[in-house]
Amino acid sequence: MKYKVSSIVLNDFTRDSRVQKQAASLAKAGYDLTVFALWKKGLLEAETKEGFKIRRIRIFSSFLNGSFGRLIKFLEFSCKVSWKIKKTDIVHCHDYHPLPAMLLANLFFRSKFRVIYDAHEYESQKLGLGKLSKLSIRILEKISSYFVDGFITVSGSIMEMYGNLFSKIPQTLILNCPPYEKEVESNRFQSLLSIPRGAVNCLYQGGFIPHRGIEELTRAFCDDEMKDVNIILMGHGGMTKAGQDLEKQILDLSIKQKNIYHVQSVPMHELLSFTSSASVGVCLTIDNCLNHRYSLPNKFFEYAMAGLPILVSDLPEMKKLVEDYNCGIICESITPEGIVKGLRKLLRHDLKILGKNARKMAEDHSWEVQEEKLLRLYDKVLHKKST
Repeated sequence: MKYKVSSIVLNDFTRDSRVQKQAASLAKAGYDLTVFALWKKGLLEAETKEGFKIRRIRIFSSFLNGSFGRLIKFLEFSCKVSWKIKKTDIVHCHDYHPLPAMLLANLFFRSKFRVIYDAHEYESQKLGLGKLSKLSIRILEKISSYFVDGFITVSGSIMEMYGNLFSKIPQTLILNCPPYEKEVESNRFQSLLSIPRGAVNCLYQGGFIPHRGIEELTRAFCDDEMKDVNIILMGHGGMTKAGQDLEKQILDLSIKQKNIYHVQSVPMHELLSFTSSASVGVCLTIDNCLNHRYSLPNKFFEYAMAGLPILVSDLPEMKKLVEDYNCGIICESITPEGIVKGLRKLLRHDLKILGKNARKMAEDHSWEVQEEKLLRLYDKVLHKKST
């Protein structure tokens, strides 16, 4: 029997590597999996990828703006998805946004599916949430906990924070790790940007999002002390004005400053060859909310799989792995001065040894390891269904 799985995300499912890896793993394991996502112009409403289906939902209220408009769009998405998932076997909710659709299907259509809640972040403690939003998410998670049969999250600290809420059901930690890939030697950045061979190239990759140390990083590389080192910022500003403004700042600086480079996002299948052509990876999330404090980002493991030493924030999850594997340096403060100090300290080490240690850390936590944990959780949830 092929169990039907409905995997739900509140995005257009074009850059969500975590959901894509999980979907591909479950499809390979024999599950009949459909990802439900948001449709936007230029994307297919229905397609098949790596053995699973994608169904994007058209939102007819998408022209509405403001807080009320966002609420109406969210309700339309939730209602439409609840109808589509009512006859599935397992509903996999990515973040808190799909929980209302799951509740609607349970309460109005008497659905008998099992539910897995996959908290990609510490949902009620994300930066920028007001007191009412935090309270609303906590209440939603509390109500949903009576229907949830399995829980997944992204770091040990966040697992502890959710511990009491989901203490009576199977739980597992699925880290944001890339699949195992053979080590490669590459000069993609050097060729693309005409950087001389032998130059030291630091890399930031991922979304250009405020509070990830990008502004401080660029100011650090305007310092005369860093003129012999390059910083490459590879990513995108996304859909938000803040991200787009930040990308424009990076572009402007790359024109004025000889050691600052901008590169647009590259396809996932090419990422390792680009990442491995850098000398050092930087992951400098700012500790200004609990969600940031307990984070363990994709880029951290992507740098490691490429064999890069890593400069990281003084945050518990990244700090523990860096110290356990001796694969980088902890940046004492996310300020231009602190970043210069941290990078100079890192560059005094043997980068090959640190990079080799980083690679070992990535292999120990590769997606193949995470996949096994994901499939074991599904087995437990389905076993619960049959007892």
